[in-house]
Amino acid sequence: MKITRIIADFWDKTSDAWRAIWGPHIHHGYYEDNHLLTPLEAQENLIEKLVQHLKLNPQKKILDVGCGMGGSSLYLAKNHNAIVTGITLSKRQVSIAMQQSQAENIPNVTFQIDDALTLSQFANNSFDIVWSLESCEQFYDKNAFITQAFRVLKPGGQLMLATWCSDRDQYEGDLALQYKKLCLVFDLPYMPTIEAYQRALEAVDFELDHVFDWSSHVKKTWDVGISLLNAFSFLKLVRMIGWRAFRASKQIQLMRNAFHQERVKYGVFLATKPIYIPTLKR
Repeated sequence: MKITRIIADFWDKTSDAWRAIWGPHIHHGYYEDNHLLTPLEAQENLIEKLVQHLKLNPQKKILDVGCGMGGSSLYLAKNHNAIVTGITLSKRQVSIAMQQSQAENIPNVTFQIDDALTLSQFANNSFDIVWSLESCEQFYDKNAFITQAFRVLKPGGQLMLATWCSDRDQYEGDLALQYKKLCLVFDLPYMPTIEAYQRALEAVDFELDHVFDWSSHVKKTWDVGISLLNAFSFLKLVRMIGWRAFRASKQIQLMRNAFHQERVKYGVFLATKPIYIPTLKR
């Protein structure tokens, strides 16, 4: 599918640059009042905040969907002794993640190419946790992903979905133009609301354990992102990512404004696949 190729191509060509700018994790940080955190500390703080709501014991099998360069996968394998499989559309991201796992000698993590909308390489009931940290934004069929996540989870398994959300179902006028611009520069097919995600999860029989709006805790990430980007000269950015340097600067500023104006929310969903699924509903 064309949009899948576009996303894979984008990350193949820009992952090294984003790693240089953002570090090993390409996701928000979780900032708390009166806590001075480096960007890396804030990002790992976000992971730990999410882990607190999971039944994450050693040797649990985790599928990290949209694993990027393996930041979360490596962290969960190393710090929580989980058995992690990370998937992405990008060959370059798989290469970076595998090199990092070898460099850190983390044997309980693997990386491979697969599509989040099919999870074609995985059998039913095979994972304890499906982890989707800021990857669902680029999925053109979010319901398909949710259905596949349900399928590959073991009964009693958990889905962790953290994603950017719209603040309303429809926009008009200038707000509609701003929404379209935001989706365009980030290659986002669309951004559902937190409530829409809740309905989608319940529609496939997930039991919702927790739903959070962490916008106030993560929005500082975009202020930090502007500072990180400004540490590089524009010519260096052009050498790293070519014409996308123009886009990168625009991306960060647009998303910063959207979070601060509360047009974008940070939704976190923890859901469980029931141990018993009524046969009449399936």
